[in-house]
Parts: sequence; structure tokens; C-alpha cells
Amino acid sequence: MREPPFIVGRPVTGEYFVDREDELRRLQTLVKGIQKGASSNSALIGLRRTGKTSILENLEILLKPNAKLIPVIANCYGIAAKSRLAKVLVDKTIESYVCKTGDSAFLKRITKAIGQAAKSAIGRISEVKFAEFSLKLQDKNTEEDSLIEEALQYIEALAQEKDVFFVVMLDEFQDVIRWGDDTLKRIRSVVQSQKRVCYVLAGSATSIMRNLVYDRRSPFYRQLVEIPIKKLDKSIATAFLKRRFECAEMEVADSVIAKIATLSDGYPDYMQRLGLELYLLIGQGCMIAEDQVDKAYEDMVVSLDGEFDNYFRNFSPLEREILVALATGSIQPSEVARAVRKPIFNISKTLTTLMNYSIIEKPMKGQYRITDPVFADWLNRRFRAFTQE
Repeated sequence: MREPPFIVGRPVTGEYFVDREDELRRLQTLVKGIQKGASSNSALIGLRRTGKTSILENLEILLKPNAKLIPVIANCYGIAAKSRLAKVLVDKTIESYVCKTGDSAFLKRITKAIGQAAKSAIGRISEVKFAEFSLKLQDKNTEEDSLIEEALQYIEALAQEKDVFFVVMLDEFQDVIRWGDDTLKRIRSVVQSQKRVCYVLAGSATSIMRNLVYDRRSPFYRQLVEIPIKKLDKSIATAFLKRRFECAEMEVADSVIAKIATLSDGYPDYMQRLGLELYLLIGQGCMIAEDQVDKAYEDMVVSLDGEFDNYFRNFSPLEREILVALATGSIQPSEVARAVRKPIFNISKTLTTLMNYSIIEKPMKGQYRITDPVFADWLNRRFRAFTQE
């Protein structure tokens, strides 16, 4: 049996990577200029499950032949403390540097520097700074914003000492934006002065990320180049699906391919998941019938139960009630208000917050819906029995 024609649960590369070549090329051009002092920091903005992380992983692969250019990928999702982000930044940078250069001796030296409180590291700036940073990280009195500043400054210091350049990619950056403008200003003050480090800030809260780029009040106003990541065009999706099924010698009619593309709604992640469910359901070399697509879709939604449940629990009680109302048929604000038993003015702020984080959208004036159709379907299946009683 050949390898499965679809990949689920991790970023995709190679033949599994679909229709992001232009965005990847632009991003590569922006970051490679760092070696000649001509790089631009960028913002990769797109909904959840549209393939932003895969783009970052593919950029890492493209930069692999360049010995001087070291990519660093850090996921900000769920990081609640600034000190944690600071530690992640330094740890990921060191890990990426050692992995790219093979300089394992450096790793031993910085470990030794911590144990001797940096006394043995005199003359090696990056080792001294790492030891000092580690001590401050352990000190509960150290201001958290200053830890982020020191972490970013450490990356530049390491780059200068080792004569390399870093491309720092921060995924799900909207979780950092939540900390407010004071934190963002301090991050920007370091970032804009660096010569050997460039940044890619990726985020799925599209309104918030675009405000970061374009709002005059934003600390990063005019500091970032936006690279928008849209859902897949249906023609692109159908061509990709047909190609992948052909690799598994699976026969599928154009109408069935179209149905899979429609159910996936342009989300690469759902397209991969649904394709894999079909492959697991009927096997290589078989014909796909339309009713098997329905079965595979049901299996996909069931497989996402734990993930969606954890995701749903992260919302506030009122946000959860509003999402359930939207998923079960309420689309106008007045209908949502009745469903959650609150006055309209009590839910307007929450609706705006959910829109800012791209959880919901306005397909037309006076109407709302959940952005992710599969998540909306999951909510409807879970709660519709209660709402119909």
C-alpha cells in the first residue's frame, strides 16, 4: 500500500502543499533581503485552517540551503504569560541555531555559563547575555515586558556574534496582541532597530491583525507588509483533490469531487481531513460514491469532537451562548438576543469581539454567521436538540 494521499494534523509540504506558491514566494523575497539590509517585516493574515503554518514550514525548507539564514518558528497560541513567551523565543532561537549550524559546543557553553552565573563566559557576549536572561527569568521581581525585550535583544546579539541572520516567525500572534499597546510598543522598539533579525507575524484573528498593520494608532502602523491568506478557490480545490485521488488510484466523478470541495468550503485543512477519511473508508484503488462522502464527512466531524470541545470551552459563557444561537439558526441580532435571553445592547460588544477574532462574520448587513462552517455544524449537531425543545 502506498502512503496516504492526504495529511492531517500537521503542516504540509511538497506535493501535499496547495496553491500558496505566490504567498510563499513573496514571503521568501521579503525575508531574504535581511542579508543586504533590505528585508521587511511582514504579517501573514488568514482564517484558522487556511494553511498559514504550512507556509511558515515551507519557508523554513526554502531557507535551508542558505547557511547564514536561520528560521525560527514559535507558536504564540495559548501562551498566557509574557515570561513564557520570552523563554520560548530564546529556547527556539538557540535550538534553531544549533540545528542549522551543528554548533553543539555552543549549547554546552551556555549550559555551563548558567551554572557558573556567567563568570566563565566573559568575552562571549551571547553566553553572558543568555546567563543574565536566565537569572532574570527566575527572578519573580523582573518586569515581564522587559523579559520579552531582552529575549528579542538576545536574538540580535547571537546573530551578530555568530555572523548569521534570523527569520523569526511568530504564529498565532493575536495572542500577543491581547496584551495591549504597551507591550506591542516595547516589542516594536526592539524590532525596528535590529539589523540581523526580521519577523513574520502570523495570525488568524483577521480584523485584529489588519488593525495591527493599518490602524494609525497601532504601534506597528506602517511597520509590516501584509500577505493575505484566503480560502482556496473552488477550481483550485477540485484540481488538487482530483490529483491526490489519482495518486491513490481512486476513481471519483467530477460531481463527487465538487461535493467534497463544497463541504471543505475552501479550507485546506478540511480538504485534507475529508480526503483522508474517504481514503480510510474505502481504500486505495476504489471508486468513491456520493453517499460515501456523506459518511466520511460524518466521521470527520466526529474525529474533531475533542478539538472542537476544547476550543469551545475557551470562550466566555455569553460567547458560547451566542455561538450556539448562531449555529442553530439565529442570524439577526434580535434573534440572537432572544435566544440568549439578553437585550440587544448587552450582546453587541460580544458580537464585535467575536468578529474581531474572525470567529463570526457578517455575510450581509444585519446578519451574522460562524466563519468556520464545520465548527458551526458541530455546534448545531451538539445543541440543536436542546434548542428545539
